[in-house]
Amino acid sequence: MLFSFVIPTYNRALKVSRAIESILNQPEWALTSEIVVVDDGSTDNTETLLQKYILNNQLRLIKHPSNRGVANAKNTGILNAKHEYVVLLDSDDLLEVNGLKYLNQLILNNRYDIVFCGTKVLKNNALMYDPAFWGIKSYTDMLINPVGEYLPVCKTQLMQKNLLRNLRGYESITWLSMAKDGCKVYYDKEPLVLVDDQGDDRISVRLSGMKNSAQMSEGYALYLKEFGADLKRLHYMLYLKINFKMICYSLMRFYFQKKNQN
Repeated sequence: MLFSFVIPTYNRALKVSRAIESILNQPEWALTSEIVVVDDGSTDNTETLLQKYILNNQLRLIKHPSNRGVANAKNTGILNAKHEYVVLLDSDDLLEVNGLKYLNQLILNNRYDIVFCGTKVLKNNALMYDPAFWGIKSYTDMLINPVGEYLPVCKTQLMQKNLLRNLRGYESITWLSMAKDGCKVYYDKEPLVLVDDQGDDRISVRLSGMKNSAQMSEGYALYLKEFGADLKRLHYMLYLKINFKMICYSLMRFYFQKKNQN
């Protein structure tokens, strides 16, 4: 089983190095994996710190000349992936010890199209997902049970045909579309990734109020456009909740626009 670990990064030189080391420390990595780091226009010393890995042929570095957003960075890595499965690891993620061995056995024995592996917080080991929601899941299961934060692993050929939408925080739209098209999806109950959620460089923290509200309202609007009819039929209260959130973020967007004009 061969994996392409795609790691987008932007001004996270030290954290991305730790993410890379967590893969290199896996006994099986050299035989089973490649690492593709996409530098999304960093202005820090990211490239300098990654040189030792490049010189040792331990990763491929792809640079964006300017910051294009995390979804575009991931898509660049996906399109350049050479192995059978893409693993979308964030630059503040750490792969658990023996995580690669576990993942290899899981997929080798079952040949899923998409696997979602659990994550937990580095600081306190708190789970970031619902371990009760596991097993093979249908499009309907995923639509009416939006649960937690996971490490996505997907067949490369499928991923390259279903690139992520350029909306930060809305990868779920891609996964739901693929599940709706009949992909075999499995949620695993074991946490394979530690997430460092501390510091000001977390994506959700860095966004300005106007930019965040704009992206959230656009994301909810797209979500409802693609899945709203099904959600309304299957889970009307959740459908109303998402509509309410879209309206709230739209109002926030309008507020920040007016505020900036004054």
